[in-house]
Amino acid sequence: MMRYFIAIAAVILLVLLLIAPPASGIRLITLNKSDLGWTVTYSLNEPVTQLEFVRSPDNSRSERWRPLDSNTQIRLQNGSEVITSIDGQPFSEVSFVLDATYTPLPKDYAPFSPFSNGGMLVHTARFFACANDCSKAHHEWPMAITISTGDYLLIDGQQYLQTHEWLDRDSGRAIYVGTQPPETFSALVAVIDPVLPNSLQNELITELPMIMSYFTKQLGSLSQTPTLFASYSPYEGDFYGHQGGVLPHQVFMHWYGKGALDNLDEQNTLWFFAHEIAHLFQGVGLRYSSPEEAWIHEGAAELMAYLYADSKLKQNSALLQRAIEGAQLECTSTWPVSEEFVDVGRVNFRAHYTCGLVANAELHVQLKANGVEDGIYTLWAAYSQLVKDGEPADSETYFAAFKQLTGYASMSLRQLIDRPVSASLAP
Repeated sequence: MMRYFIAIAAVILLVLLLIAPPASGIRLITLNKSDLGWTVTYSLNEPVTQLEFVRSPDNSRSERWRPLDSNTQIRLQNGSEVITSIDGQPFSEVSFVLDATYTPLPKDYAPFSPFSNGGMLVHTARFFACANDCSKAHHEWPMAITISTGDYLLIDGQQYLQTHEWLDRDSGRAIYVGTQPPETFSALVAVIDPVLPNSLQNELITELPMIMSYFTKQLGSLSQTPTLFASYSPYEGDFYGHQGGVLPHQVFMHWYGKGALDNLDEQNTLWFFAHEIAHLFQGVGLRYSSPEEAWIHEGAAELMAYLYADSKLKQNSALLQRAIEGAQLECTSTWPVSEEFVDVGRVNFRAHYTCGLVANAELHVQLKANGVEDGIYTLWAAYSQLVKDGEPADSETYFAAFKQLTGYASMSLRQLIDRPVSASLAP
């Protein structure tokens, strides 16, 4: 009998090994903050001739990362940044001093988003790399962070002192290092830069719980309490701007440059957070989505944010109506009838927002006309269930969910875009 159980255990272990993703070849990626600044160290399982970074939106690492070993270099190879030794010899550990100032990256999140009071938000995916080269299957990285300053760590909503290790994956996460205590609400944790206008801080404190409550009612509770970060840092010259986004269980926005505060639009900022918080509630439908079909989740989040705003302001869909009219004009002007949408979206990613809003709004109206009272929210729940059941997160599955709810096939994306803007957009 004992042999039987051992055999079963061996089979289970073998199956787990077979389905496990290939190892990245990295034993540990260690970030360190001291009074001297920030460093990163890559410790490998065995010597290699190069490390390839998972994400290389540009070649700025070669300018902003200074190797501690004079024989180490970062260079661009076939569109990806790689770490190699100058003499070509294998290495098993390599370290860099990091420029921990804010720098915008094309189509990616900044690695460091400073707070005005000395805190820092770090995007971990910037440090993901693989021994030799990365395949699409690589999606887990052992990471650690150590600090020898008086700061604390905020990771996944939990506070730690001095050091912490975890297994990171996919798009990474944002980790906070600083002294500012987080504000805890009933449904989220927030770290808001004190230099932001008091009126915006007060609006965020009031509005964020309302947004969370609205989407919880529409899409169900989240599995983990999310964390929100809002930060500001100066920037060289007259340049200014802002960048925001969402990672699993996290929403963040960073303003940089004096002009960013001078021109800050508080209502647009609150709407942005509604859009990003909608993403938190999209679950597997967002997690497994393809960038080429981002119109599904981006358009749905646009629609959900407008539905929230209309509900809050009791505008009877006036905001949404105006938004759709503008989005339809912009979408049709950037999407020639002769082209496939996937080609348009690759060149102009904003088309996923504009065309996606129009298409999702039309689906929302058709669902409500067929007795599906909660419209887009019921569609998203049905779509997410299909994805959980193993269907791909794509337009075919999205339209299958629509058919499941209405009993008839949806129009194509192009047909949805070309429909007259519906006047029956009651939330």
